[in-house]
Amino acid sequence: MKQSGSDSNQSRAWSDDAFQATEFLFADYRDFVFPPHVHETFAIGVIEAGGQQFRPGRASSLVMPAGTLCVINPGVVHEGRPSSAEGWRYRMFYPSPALVGRMLEDAKTGPVGEWGLGGHVIDDVELYNEFEALHLSSQLTESLLERESRIAVFVRRLFARHGSFSPERSHARVAPRTVAIVRDYLHAMAESQVSISDLADVAGVSGTQVIRAFSAGTGMPPHSYLVSLRVERAKMLLRTGTSPAETALEVGFSDQSQLTRHFKRLTGVTPGRFAAETSPKKVRNRQDGTGSRPHLLR
Repeated sequence: MKQSGSDSNQSRAWSDDAFQATEFLFADYRDFVFPPHVHETFAIGVIEAGGQQFRPGRASSLVMPAGTLCVINPGVVHEGRPSSAEGWRYRMFYPSPALVGRMLEDAKTGPVGEWGLGGHVIDDVELYNEFEALHLSSQLTESLLERESRIAVFVRRLFARHGSFSPERSHARVAPRTVAIVRDYLHAMAESQVSISDLADVAGVSGTQVIRAFSAGTGMPPHSYLVSLRVERAKMLLRTGTSPAETALEVGFSDQSQLTRHFKRLTGVTPGRFAAETSPKKVRNRQDGTGSRPHLLR
């Protein structure tokens, strides 16, 4: 196991092609701090030890303690840090809304819409154990049938117990109009050079109003939100074997050094290391002798 940053922070990421190259993460952090960022995917995991102090958007912070599931819906700005000197050890995976939707397509009623999870901390021992089992099955590269079966059962049970289905795709009811318009524009134009005047024009308000409304509504100013989106999309390209230099330009950064600076700040590792851990070749050879003690970070 390589280390991410200081000697006290360790992590391992990999990509599982059984789930459309979904990212998996196993980490043990003592003092690492995640600045505000956003995912276009769900973030679902468990806290195995310690605890994480978590803050979604402008809301009050809360603690994700050991023995609980932690869940974050797509598009929710959040930040995290250790809740004590012990830090926290956790497992996560990041399924796309499309993947979740396909697994739940027989469970929804009514028109097409979006699934979401209520709350960020879930105390459910059965689901906690199921998640541990599915995560380890991916880490140890168990059979395709086992991995697919475990994730399908877990996702269905998780959303049946703690999820909700909204038949409306519009964000108009959960965010001010300006925030919704600007957010959609940033997602659509993330690879392009975006200016405040672009955002003001599309939202029909002044540049000052854009910054004020978006920051208040999401917990991040537009430029920080855009950087976070680009890092998320960089991960997807790096997992397919695209070089860091090419990835930087594809997602909208000016060069590789700019990508590296923001990528490491938001994830704790460099693009090169992330690519080495999650590339197709690395994924095929993931079971490299650490499987006998999968709970340890090396």
